[in-house]
Amino acid sequence: MIGFDPLTAASLLILAAGNPSVCPEPPMTKINVLPRTKDVKYNFESSMAELQAQEVDTIDPYGFHDVTMTQGFMQGQIKMTPKVKVDYEFISGNKAACLWYKTIDIEIEIDPTIVLAKEIAKDKCMKSAVLEHEMKHVKVDRQIVNKYAQIMGKKVYDALVERGFKVGPIQQEYAQETMNKMHKVVYQIVEHEYQKMAIERTELQRAVDNLKEYESVNALCPNYKAPVTKPKNKRN
Repeated sequence: MIGFDPLTAASLLILAAGNPSVCPEPPMTKINVLPRTKDVKYNFESSMAELQAQEVDTIDPYGFHDVTMTQGFMQGQIKMTPKVKVDYEFISGNKAACLWYKTIDIEIEIDPTIVLAKEIAKDKCMKSAVLEHEMKHVKVDRQIVNKYAQIMGKKVYDALVERGFKVGPIQQEYAQETMNKMHKVVYQIVEHEYQKMAIERTELQRAVDNLKEYESVNALCPNYKAPVTKPKNKRN
């Protein structure tokens, strides 16, 4: 599950005397992209049978005549939150306004939980083997968040170099509308990159669940006897 959550920070109103014909040179815009990872959580409460009802994005690497069982999976969100602060100053007796981006903060956070069937968690060998596999999924999320943190900062910077970090002077009555547009531009850039990240994330996560990887996990515990339960997919 991936969520996009734009938040608009309250803008700071500055009333100051200014040149009636030219906007003052604003301070440099600060663009910060902050990747964060919450501690991995673990859930061993569900039975093997209950896990078969869970929908996962994995593409089954086995043949059409094989029966597969879900032993565990990694779940969690990548949440991206842009926060934009725009400052402005009135000039010409408060009849005109100059606006500029003050700060743009983009937080990218992952919140991973590894879910194992309780039957798997009770077996020391299988628990270790499946946890090792699921941590590869967590690693993928961490890598892609770090990658897109760098991409995101550059995309926002380049877009604002093209469009401008400041606006004005404009008539005072259009100040709020213009500010809204300044916020929207940043959100559109972030959302576009966010969608690209989501697609790449899905591809990389599915690549982890390949046939060789599955067989290597099972080979680590050759003496493990799987419980008899209804398979997730039964193929004829």
